[in-house]
Amino acid sequence: MYAGQPVEDRQRQRRARFLESGLTVFARDGYANSSVGAICKDAGLSSRQFYEEFTGRESLLLELYEQIDKESRDSVTTALDGRTDASALELIDTAVRAYVESIGSDPRKARVALVEVVGAGPKVEKFRLELRRTWGSLLASAAEDAALHGEIPPGDYEMRVLAIIGAVNYVVDAWSGADPRPPLDDVIGVLSRVIMGAVKA
Repeated sequence: MYAGQPVEDRQRQRRARFLESGLTVFARDGYANSSVGAICKDAGLSSRQFYEEFTGRESLLLELYEQIDKESRDSVTTALDGRTDASALELIDTAVRAYVESIGSDPRKARVALVEVVGAGPKVEKFRLELRRTWGSLLASAAEDAALHGEIPPGDYEMRVLAIIGAVNYVVDAWSGADPRPPLDDVIGVLSRVIMGAVKA
């Protein structure tokens, strides 16, 4: 116990503060221009406390990125769960809405996960490509299921999915940082048409 609170709880809270501040600083200043000092200042904690939790900015960025990506993937998976009777277009609309709301509702998350991780270093780039392959497999599998039901033609969905991921992420980043933001339904409508065009080609 410390100050009437379990030490483990205090450590979890401290780590959460660093993650929140990392999200703010990386999105505001850019990862390349950020510093441990700026993150500590935003969190109201010391650099000694920072290095008790992380080895440096890169390890903080990796944890943030993994957290944001997992949240968005879980949102999409949950939204699609049990929708076996839905059409391909309905499934695309559902998945896109879940993804955009998860990663785009907080401009900081979109900025960090879609922009700042690009070119952040070999380790981050390797992890980014691993996550992209995970998304690619998830989406290609969904497309192949739709093809089996005759809703879309069979094809090389792995390459198409890469094009789709790039288009979706670019639009989500632009929408998330826009002021004022276009209506979410308009964004989902555009992305759904782009995706359907790609998988039906």
